Amino acid sequence: MPTIFSAREIAEAAVEKEIKRKEFYATVTKLSTNKEMTKLFAFLTGEEGKHVETFVAVRDSLPVDARPEEYDADMQAYMDSIVENRLYSDIESKDFVQDAIDKKHVFNLAITLEKDAILFFWEFLPYVNEADKTIVKALIDEEKSHIRMLAKMRKELGQ
Repeated sequence: MPTIFSAREIAEAAVEKEIKRKEFYATVTKLSTNKEMTKLFAFLTGEEGKHVETFVAVRDSLPVDARPEEYDADMQAYMDSIVENRLYSDIESKDFVQDAIDKKHVFNLAITLEKDAILFFWEFLPYVNEADKTIVKALIDEEKSHIRMLAKMRKELGQ
């Protein structure tokens, strides 16, 4: 029998991903020697902190035991890949972050993290009520704006 995620469990995964993005951005902020880059990543750290708070509230508003209808095998594999993403396995390492900065791919990595958030939030939408859908859609728009900021700075820094 496949594992079935409840909306609350998906929201908890969103909280965990937001925390990891926040920690990654905070580490970039600490390690960067570029003033503008430091400023941008400090801003993003704060934004992800707000997202953590938002998803904690959404998670806490969801019933504990409610389960959606079973997914077929393909849908289950897809949801598993979204919830258990290897993208987040290395970003907690200070050495990994320093290497990303040194090799000038920190912006590409950050953009990938933001895209992951958008995908995750989009897939989460069917499992929340209308009020929470509005919140999640607003978070999607914020993540899109973060991508634009990151892409602009990447271009400005010639990376």
